[in-house]
This record gives sequence, C-alpha cells and structure tokens, in this order.
Amino acid sequence: MKSRYIVAIVSDEHAGHKLGLCNPKAKLEQLENGKIIEYYPQLSETQKFMWEVHEWGKEEALKLAGKDDVILIHDGDPTHGKASFLETMTTRVSDQILIAEANFDGWMKYKNVKLVRFAVGTGIHELGEGSSSIIITKILSNKYPDKDIGVVYHGLLDIKGFMIDYAHHGPNIGSRKWLEGNELRLYLRSIMMSEMMGGHKPPDLIIRGHYHTYRREFLEVGTNGKFIESWAMLLPGFTFKDDYTRRATRSDFKQTIGMVALEIIDGHLVRTYPFVKTIDVRTREVI
Repeated sequence: MKSRYIVAIVSDEHAGHKLGLCNPKAKLEQLENGKIIEYYPQLSETQKFMWEVHEWGKEEALKLAGKDDVILIHDGDPTHGKASFLETMTTRVSDQILIAEANFDGWMKYKNVKLVRFAVGTGIHELGEGSSSIIITKILSNKYPDKDIGVVYHGLLDIKGFMIDYAHHGPNIGSRKWLEGNELRLYLRSIMMSEMMGGHKPPDLIIRGHYHTYRREFLEVGTNGKFIESWAMLLPGFTFKDDYTRRATRSDFKQTIGMVALEIIDGHLVRTYPFVKTIDVRTREVI
C-alpha cells in the first residue's frame, strides 16, 4: 500500500502588521469602561486580498490531499512582534498572538492535518527567543489535543525516507535578476558537501524563509560513481512591503505572496505545487 503525504508550507505571516496576514474572523478584546469588549479587526484592501490568496492556497492543498495525511510547516515569523508599532494594527502585543492563532484555525479543523511544526523566526518578530511560536503552539495544542503540534529552531523531518531540513534564516534571492538562485544553489551545495563529508546523506529538500520570495533550485553531487540529488527552496510570505522592506529590497517592484505544497509518495517528492501570486506594486500614471 502506497504512503502519500501532502506537506503544506507557509511562512512570514507577520500577524498584527497592517500589511500582514489577518483572519477577518479573529476575535480581539479591549477594555472599555470596566468591560471587556470583543470585536473583529478591520482589514485593509491589501489584507483582504492576502486572505483570499491564503484561503485559495489552503483549499487547493487540502483538495490535493483528499483523505491522505497533511503535514503543516510554518517557517517562522507568525507575528510581527516589536519591530515597530508604527505599522501595526494595534499596539497590544496580545492581539498579534490572537490574530496568528486565528490564521491557523482553518487548517486545524481538518482531521487529516495531523502534524504541525513551527520553526522559530527572527527574534524581534517572535517577541524574543521564539516566544510567539511557543505561545501559539501551546494555545493550538490545548484547542486541538488530537494533533501533534510542536516548535523547533531548526527541524529535520523524515517522511518515510524523504528528509526535509527546515529553518527560517538562509540565503537571499540574489542582488541581480541574472544572479537569482545562485546563492541558494551554493548554500545547498555547501550543506550537501558538509553532510557527505560527515558520512551522512544530505537532506532531500532544504527550506528557508525570511526573504518573502519564492525560488526553487536543484543540485546533483557525484562522488565515487554515486550521485545524490537535493532541492532547496525559498518561501514566499504573507506580508506586503512596508517602509523597511522597500528599503531592504531596494525598491523591487514585484511582490510575491502565497504558500507551497509538496506531494510525497513512498518517500519520494512527486511534485511541488506553488500556490503563489505575484503583483506589480508600482503606481502607474500616463500623461
């Protein structure tokens, strides 16, 4: 009997940011006149668009799975953290946790989503030392005790022999269009050689987030007549560019958001499904 798994991978949702992912059904609270008032967040048009893309990707991944098991990996930064309150939806840190939790509720309601792993992201976005991922993991574990939910800094997941190495930080996409993927491929080669020199089989897939962009690279390394193949992937995020990222990306005019799903059968990667959308963020004017 064949073993088949769908691995859904999301990253960099930055809950609480004005341009981050936000479930419109996230229930928030505030104190007014001695009473706790519940309310739902007001989403911007950008956030509405992102939520539509998120739900499209989620539904496609679950449709792809059918009755087979789904593994969900979140590759860091589920919240925006304390990087800056200038561009957050509220100044209350607890709201970020509540929004992030709500962002995952849609996944958790499916019985075949059985294994969930959070990779700790950037400290300032995770409220320090992985606090966001740890708190969200605890909340979800209490709400869904039938699921295996955990948090790691750097994971190595064995799915019937298919090894996935996942962590938040890694190489960037490249400084020029014609250089895109070069650093990722060299990064992959270094890891493969390090593993082989230690007498170990390299991971079949290396996943990294942080740079909010999608890229996939393949490499084959041969030694003593044996050839080993590995893939490396940079993940898109669910956050649009703010003042900082515009500067960090040197005004890149493209923005990619979305998620990726993997189809793994009998320990082999059969196909990669990027559920992503890329848009041009420039303001067009004709005179």
